[in-house]
Amino acid sequence: MLLLQLGAVAGGFLLLAWSADRLVAGSAALARRLRVSSFAIGVVILGFGTSLPELLVSALAAARGSGGIAIGNAVGSNLANIALILGASALLLPLAAAPELLRRDLPLLLLAAAAAFLALGDLHLARWEGLLLLIALAGVIAWLVRRRQGPAPILPGPGEELGAGAALALTLLGLALLLASAWALVWGAVGLARAFGVSELLIGLTLIAIGTSLPELAASLAALRRLRDGGLVLGNVVGSNLFNTLGVVGLPAVVRPFAVDAELWPSALLMLALTALLAALLLVSRPRRTLGRGAGALLLACYAGYLIWMGAAAAGPG
Repeated sequence: MLLLQLGAVAGGFLLLAWSADRLVAGSAALARRLRVSSFAIGVVILGFGTSLPELLVSALAAARGSGGIAIGNAVGSNLANIALILGASALLLPLAAAPELLRRDLPLLLLAAAAAFLALGDLHLARWEGLLLLIALAGVIAWLVRRRQGPAPILPGPGEELGAGAALALTLLGLALLLASAWALVWGAVGLARAFGVSELLIGLTLIAIGTSLPELAASLAALRRLRDGGLVLGNVVGSNLFNTLGVVGLPAVVRPFAVDAELWPSALLMLALTALLAALLLVSRPRRTLGRGAGALLLACYAGYLIWMGAAAAGPG
């Protein structure tokens, strides 16, 4: 059984990343055929698509009664996106932020992180709190699409030349495989947590969070490799964290309200602190609004320290 659970986690990770890529490619091609604006594709499809693994894994975990994996995945993915993905990307290429990211997107993310932090304050996520977070997410998407002027860059990739029928088929295939891989990953992770006596929250904050952040990592590396566009990397991570904070925290509570382990508090506080640190690093950088290699090294060091601390907590006394 243990080997089967390990295989489910490993296979789930691989299929999760592949199916999310197919879903994004198919839905972007379909949206183009339907003449949806490029910015709507970028924000709703690319941003939402790379966060779908987190969303589905957390929703399925909540439905199974594994609230620790559900909320740990949301918080842990945000930590991995900022500290691991942005840190590693900034080491490869300095990331220049567009002015509107500091004026609009980062303040929105800080507000969302603060709202999620407050919702977790009583160590219980109620259905009404989840609904409020989802309503806020819908409002953010509508506001961003309405205020945006001009097209947003979209990563080139498979699916650009597909017809409407092929694009729809690719979208449905990606969604079906995404659901299957998310179920396998949750099933395997819960089994491993019970077999090794590790809390589901710890598994969600680390193993599951890093695995479900693979689409963000793939999109970031593609932006750096194909376009040399660090701003797109920043935008993708900030957008994904917005979806994670409002949607991936909100949806599981709507599916099944659950109690939150007090062990989550330090990680939730760190999520808020790293979001503020990201804004501060961009504000004080030279040239301004650029996340350089020094900042990237600092973020990576923060994440390494976090993993060491989590490992020590899992090992327990002695």
